[in-house]
Amino acid sequence: MRTPFAALTLSALLAATPASAEKLTIWVVGDETTPKILQPAVDLYKKDHPNVTFEVRAVPGDQAFTKYLAALASRSGPDIITGYLSYGIEIGKKGGLLNLQEKYPALVSSVRKTANKGILDSITSVDGNVYALPYDLTVQLMYYRKDLVKTPPRTWAELTATLDKLRASGNKGLVQQWGNAGWVGFFPYLKQAGGNLYDARCTQATINSAAGVTALTYYAQLYTKYKGPTDGWPDMEQGLENGDYALGMTGNWSMQSIRTGRPKLAGKWGITMLPKGPSGKSTAFEGGSLIGIMSYTRVPDLAADFIKQLYSTRTTVAMIKGANELGTLWLPAGRQDLVTQVNLPADQKAILMRQLSDSDGPPNCPGWEQSGDAVQKAVQQVVFNGASPKAALDDAAKTMNANLSKYGK
Repeated sequence: MRTPFAALTLSALLAATPASAEKLTIWVVGDETTPKILQPAVDLYKKDHPNVTFEVRAVPGDQAFTKYLAALASRSGPDIITGYLSYGIEIGKKGGLLNLQEKYPALVSSVRKTANKGILDSITSVDGNVYALPYDLTVQLMYYRKDLVKTPPRTWAELTATLDKLRASGNKGLVQQWGNAGWVGFFPYLKQAGGNLYDARCTQATINSAAGVTALTYYAQLYTKYKGPTDGWPDMEQGLENGDYALGMTGNWSMQSIRTGRPKLAGKWGITMLPKGPSGKSTAFEGGSLIGIMSYTRVPDLAADFIKQLYSTRTTVAMIKGANELGTLWLPAGRQDLVTQVNLPADQKAILMRQLSDSDGPPNCPGWEQSGDAVQKAVQQVVFNGASPKAALDDAAKTMNANLSKYGK
């Protein structure tokens, strides 16, 4: 067992050791823009450590997990990776990522003070291990046409009342995009109703609670009664622009794309927090990515030192500004306090910060990755086939509990 003295010594060594003439290879999930977002961090690190060289490569999201496992099998490839939120626990438990909680506790402790709590909770295993740290995040918001909705809905009751008025006037009402008619779309309603996917200790699924049934009953009517579009990724921005839809719900990325790509909407649109449910909360779903160190790296301390630098104010602000220049809204998951540096109007920035304070990420429970499809099926059985919400959620809970037993061992 690592002693406090050993941990302190290692942390002190990490803080004091200058990087030597070595190379860091970093693979980042995403398109060719993602290495460019990291580039300011690379430039600043090289300025302080001129003997360190970098190779930064983008890895398509649909190939990343396989490529990372292949790199682990051959014990060659990246020293540092970014990945979706589930990658930390999944790859970490396979021995593919360093356990940062054990090896660099001071780094983890420091990031805990400034990170987005929902993302941090999502990537911390139930036994307290941390195999990766928060890198960036996205969060749901409600968008609306100011000329069609004078007062955006603040509660579930106000949302359905607004939809009644809109549809009576010929407007199509609400278009949901991120996670439409699926588990991601359902997730915020579950939270707003006071429910959860699992209990707090991940001992059993609780999705089929009374709150879960309330949430799915409400969520389903947005499609059955209010005829929301059910295609996988409806064009919310076009719907808002042509006025077909007065309300939309998706991630924060549309704040940037509407400003730069929809000039006809200038002055006509706004954002607001998601409507409050019976719990009194407006909880939104948040996703994002993490950053970790492959277990086979020959330069673990150098990799940890670079990651440590990512969370400095200087580097985080440089990355935000760099992303702004690329036309991208990059939100630092490890420095939620610096999200205020993004290039947005003050009123939108204030709403974004409020929504971030009431948002939550996917669960960290064993078997969740294998259970998401069961929840997706339950939601769609109710939305498309008129199944009983209680029966559909009971079926999902059975699968979730079976996977808890199977993967929690």
